[in-house]
Amino acid sequence: MASSSNSEWSSLPVDILLSILDHLVPMRDYLGFSEVCSQWKHAVCKKLQDSRSNRRRHCRLHQKLPLLLVSCSRGTFCLYDVVQGKSVWEFPLKRGDWRFEGSSHGWLILLHLRTHEIRLYNPFSGKSIHHLPPIDKSIPDFSAAYEKKCVLSADPDNSNFVLMMMSRESERRAAFVRSGDEDWTDVKNLKCLEDIACVDRIFYLLEWRNVVFSCDVDGGAAGFDLRWIPSPVDQRSLDRYFGESRMDRFFRDEYLVESPEGDLLRVEKTKTGFLVYRFIWFSRNSRWEEVESLGDVALFLGHNNSISVIASDFPGCWRNSIYFFSQSNKFPSPLDRKVYVFSLNDRKFTRLCPNILRPVLWISPNLV
Repeated sequence: MASSSNSEWSSLPVDILLSILDHLVPMRDYLGFSEVCSQWKHAVCKKLQDSRSNRRRHCRLHQKLPLLLVSCSRGTFCLYDVVQGKSVWEFPLKRGDWRFEGSSHGWLILLHLRTHEIRLYNPFSGKSIHHLPPIDKSIPDFSAAYEKKCVLSADPDNSNFVLMMMSRESERRAAFVRSGDEDWTDVKNLKCLEDIACVDRIFYLLEWRNVVFSCDVDGGAAGFDLRWIPSPVDQRSLDRYFGESRMDRFFRDEYLVESPEGDLLRVEKTKTGFLVYRFIWFSRNSRWEEVESLGDVALFLGHNNSISVIASDFPGCWRNSIYFFSQSNKFPSPLDRKVYVFSLNDRKFTRLCPNILRPVLWISPNLV
């Protein structure tokens, strides 16, 4: 009887399975759904393939070329188009004790170094959001002395949003706050993080062994649902990490970024260049797979924000390339804080915008 029942479930038409998937949360629920049988796994793969096509179409309609926030003079900042090599926007901002911690959905995220208040500011519309609680009120040891990485789940001007913050102190922890919350929530038992990203309101956290965790901030007994995404520990990265000299390890950085198709990419910066990996969700073994070419995609990487675009939509933008600047004083010398583009075609660096002295972070224009 049980065998007959299982057979009936596995013979459900794909259209019905796709309808069920419309009500589930990717990727969290898709993983369990795909393990039921081969037919259900096929439905998940088809759903993701359709989603990739839709995402790319949406990206082409709505994407904006990331601009580089640059400190021009005391109290004045400009947004610089590194592709065209010119400043396109200038605005006053009295920063004082406020420190830039990132940008997301076109908003700048600032942290006050003394009061630990959080401020969201849209330099294009001039709007500000101040109602978020200070992080030290909820998590006293989440030090403001260290640089942070901040990611928003959505445009805070149009919807309920969640702000997740990753500290770059020695433990490299994460915490988040929902709009309307009075306190921050500590993502406990997870440390030594390399980066965070958000796709469809699910946050993904990259641990130092290149293991990925998903964090659903809308569920779970603790106020969130943290899950390990099954994948083998990247042994090659571990071997490389422990085999590196201290100097080589100093030059290495890890980034998470969403591709225009919705793929989760991990980018590793070494002393000699970049390595790009794509997370393979639904195969016999979930894993990181090295990407030799980004195709018609360009990445804009930064410690505070990383963005991907379809390069051919922007004249002059290099396809199959990575734009970055030496934000951490690591490349190629501690005194060089310039902007570069790295081509995956010939694996060479090209220096851009020689007149830029103080780059801060990337931001995608949000004019609404």
